[in-house]
Amino acid sequence: MKKIVLAFDGSTHAVNAVNEAKKLMQGFPGVSLTILEVLDIAKAKDQALDLSKNYEERKNVRIDEVKQQLAGLVDTFEVSILIGDPASEIIKHVKKNNYDLLIMGSRGLNILQEFVMGSVSHKVMKYVPIPVLIVK
Repeated sequence: MKKIVLAFDGSTHAVNAVNEAKKLMQGFPGVSLTILEVLDIAKAKDQALDLSKNYEERKNVRIDEVKQQLAGLVDTFEVSILIGDPASEIIKHVKKNNYDLLIMGSRGLNILQEFVMGSVSHKVMKYVPIPVLIVK
């Protein structure tokens, strides 16, 4: 195993997924880890209206926030931030890159949202061509 991608949304399950990634990385020295965060379109609309910062500035701020959240959990990783529908963007990103494993939390939504819209992890698991580790 050489490349792991971890879908991260800041939820408790996503933090648990980070801890699982860390365990796997200990067993595979030299493996690279990419943290993938997708800013949901619905939430990104507010950010798009913020004319005080351009997209790159907002992206750099979010990357710094993610690094702070993960400080002490994972030592080395790369961060990639996309904007769009989380499931669709994760699927596209995984298909475009040569990852060996996708790790993600089992849910980031509350139970009502998951019932109405379906879980991101369920959608992603159905369409990515690589093994998926879903963490509770």
